[in-house]
Amino acid sequence: MKKLALFALLVLGPFAACRKPEKPKPAKIAPVVEARAPAVRFEDATKASGIEFTHVNGAAGKKWMPETMGGGVAIFDYDNDGRNDILLVSSSYWPGDPRARTQKSSLALYHNEGNGPDGAPRFRDATSEAGLGTVLYGMGAAVGDFDGDGWEDLYVTGIGTMGGNRLFRNARGKFVDATKASGAGDTGWGTSAAFFDYDGDGKLDLFLARYVEWSPAKDIFCALDGTHKSYCTPERYDGTSSRLFHNEGNAKFRDVTKSAGVGTANAKALGAAPYDYNGDGKIDLAVANDTAPNNLYRNNGDGTFTDVAVEAGVAVNESGRSRGAMGIDWSDAKPGGASLAIGNFSNEMKSFYWTDSGDVFLDLSASSGIGRDSLLSLTFGVFFFDYDLDGRSDLFFSNGHVENSIQDVQKAVSYREPPTLYWNAGEGTMSDATKAAGLEIPLVGRGCAYGDLDGDGDLDVVLVENGGPAHVYLNRLDKPSQSLRITLEGTGKSNRDAIGAKVTATVGGKPQVRMVSTARSYASASEKTVTFGLGSAAAADSVTVLWPDGTKAEARGAGPGSYRWVEGKEMEKR
Repeated sequence: MKKLALFALLVLGPFAACRKPEKPKPAKIAPVVEARAPAVRFEDATKASGIEFTHVNGAAGKKWMPETMGGGVAIFDYDNDGRNDILLVSSSYWPGDPRARTQKSSLALYHNEGNGPDGAPRFRDATSEAGLGTVLYGMGAAVGDFDGDGWEDLYVTGIGTMGGNRLFRNARGKFVDATKASGAGDTGWGTSAAFFDYDGDGKLDLFLARYVEWSPAKDIFCALDGTHKSYCTPERYDGTSSRLFHNEGNAKFRDVTKSAGVGTANAKALGAAPYDYNGDGKIDLAVANDTAPNNLYRNNGDGTFTDVAVEAGVAVNESGRSRGAMGIDWSDAKPGGASLAIGNFSNEMKSFYWTDSGDVFLDLSASSGIGRDSLLSLTFGVFFFDYDLDGRSDLFFSNGHVENSIQDVQKAVSYREPPTLYWNAGEGTMSDATKAAGLEIPLVGRGCAYGDLDGDGDLDVVLVENGGPAHVYLNRLDKPSQSLRITLEGTGKSNRDAIGAKVTATVGGKPQVRMVSTARSYASASEKTVTFGLGSAAAADSVTVLWPDGTKAEARGAGPGSYRWVEGKEMEKR
């Protein structure tokens, strides 16, 4: 028993020993949802698709903290052929490990070759030909056309002293390392990153979420029995400030962290999601911190931000304690305002907030239905998406613990955990649809992203396991008649990717709101195309766009299908 107590104190810290598990308050829990989730299944098509990937975390018995955290995934069209490709991010073996000789690259870029006879997409390994054959201790990836040339660029996060935090410019389908020349490199431990135009000058800036002050030389010894090393918790390490790089043009970035007001000391950032949550036309930024208060950086419109997380009610839990926050995303899951979801550690409810005014957020974690069954899981990846195309934003969690012997001290908590799929039953009330969707197989989930991989109009999912394979989950709704997909393209006034554009589709009199962004979840990037579910409607009543430069445009009567909308022109069907 002494060993178990010591394990809880040193390895799990306040999560197991000092902190009591959060419990949903019965008075706040909504009644059981009567509406049933639709019979939409996700098919694991990894093998059939040609994806052969195993995440390397470098674990060799030293129990170094970064081994528990990776990896990420990006879904984007890197060669502009109209099909979504997949980038998977791995770490590497530590110096001196003989296995390092067998690792050719920490990045795996898979080109989408189109669908096979069974209708499922086929992928080909294009890592080497695309110039991404490099070994680094990677964590995640961000996607954005930072130089405005029409080709999606990459930022790969990771341990900076081992090759992480690097900018790759896309030169017409071949990537060139532009880190040193651009000034966007960093020697810290980068986790998530986000491209967004915070000052509205038409150029994408870059936010790099950084975790703790760790290096092999600073590694702290934690032990279960006083002799054998175990993984430490983030409380044992000092946090570090994230970084904001302003795009100066000409492929140059300048560090404006301090002057912009986002240099929060001792923050332990794992997730970052830009979004105009208060509707003032300026893109804000939410940051999920692990065992430190979350940040909600409100854009002041003058190149600076103010952290309003405390007064908004999203910094800590209702008891004033910081949670183990990881992935993060925004949506309109509850109509009439902005919804914010955050993945947290085990024995903590996953966070689901909502605001109608942009001033104060209500914590709907329990009343939404999420609190009833989210306590035991440890959630990294988080994103909203309308998987059944009924017009409501659903929610996906990628789960998996960091300690493989967790059940020695907490019998109810597992190392391998299935992802969780919540179906939006209306008004932000969520129902667990994991089993109905065929996603109940336990994994050690980390980064996850969504995108239409097979071109049928619905949203598929890619998930990466720590120290394990990647999984391609094909959405088998297969009803293109219910899907309205729009890819926006900014002109010189707005950034080329139109990141930050707010798109509202009114269907059957009900508005659906999407903001163009690739940065969501944990260490991952989803497609930039926005997807609206038409449900049983033949067409949208109207689609309106508020472009990043403040101009507005409207289209009426758009039916199902894929559209391209260039700023200043009419929306056109592809």
